[in-house]
Amino acid sequence: MAAPSPFRDGFAALVHEPLLPAAELTWRWCFGLAAWILGIASMGMFLDSLTVSPVDAFVLRTFQPQFVDGALRHIFRGSLTRFLLMQAVLIAGVTLLWSLAATVGRAATLRRLVAMFSSDDEPQSLEWRFAPIFVLQLLRAMWSLIALAVAAAMFVYGVALAEGQHPLRGAFLLSAGSGFALFAGAVLNWFLGVAPIFCVRDRASAMEAVMQTVDFAGRHAGRLFLLAAGFFVLRLGWAGMMCLAFLSPLNFVSGIGAGWVMCLMTGVALVYFSGADTLYLARLAAYVALSHDEGYTPMSEPAIPAEILPLEGLA
Repeated sequence: MAAPSPFRDGFAALVHEPLLPAAELTWRWCFGLAAWILGIASMGMFLDSLTVSPVDAFVLRTFQPQFVDGALRHIFRGSLTRFLLMQAVLIAGVTLLWSLAATVGRAATLRRLVAMFSSDDEPQSLEWRFAPIFVLQLLRAMWSLIALAVAAAMFVYGVALAEGQHPLRGAFLLSAGSGFALFAGAVLNWFLGVAPIFCVRDRASAMEAVMQTVDFAGRHAGRLFLLAAGFFVLRLGWAGMMCLAFLSPLNFVSGIGAGWVMCLMTGVALVYFSGADTLYLARLAAYVALSHDEGYTPMSEPAIPAEILPLEGLA
């Protein structure tokens, strides 16, 4: 028998259980649709709260840039505080919605994956572990927002320094400051994203799962690096191929019209996101396989607990 390969078994798990990619896409896309609806509704409420006088409406209908600019300034005057407050509420709501959706989706997929790779002598009863996974997903979302905010603040401050009398300090903040903020955010995001595996597998709390993830990364640093590099190459190749496919409909604008071109580009974008989500799930399955390395069960003979078996009827 060939040596176990978490990279290969990550994809084998998705082939063995085709409901896993479907479940992953379902919860991710349902969240995305809900977030878009909330964002559009929030912007609509903000625009509806603005007061447009008859003079401003007349000026806007002239379509003269110098007049339209003045009218827009008059319409939006004093609305910045209200806009920021509405966006803060929107971000908080979307973050909470993401945490809830990710908790349910991640618990379901991990429960199935852990069951696949579990050996016979491991506990057969797998709990959903919603509470610790929710804590981890909420921390993950909050930390990502903090990292992005710090990186954006470093960028803006660096640009201000570069345009002033401190170009070297500005360049340092633009490169090192923003880069370090994004790097730190990505690292902690990875640990918080892998930790739910141990919540489901070992019934660990949120803090215990993070500690086990740190130990897991230390024991399998080399193999984790190879896994990350392999999936990065696949993701990069997929993104490059889809980028060419996304731009290719622009060659047919004169023949089929802009509306159909937009439909084709939207379809290509959806195909890209589907492939990207599937690759992420395959990488997560590879991590689950690697976490069972000490008592590894090849995917050719997966050990599935009895309480999970009814899912087979849905395949």
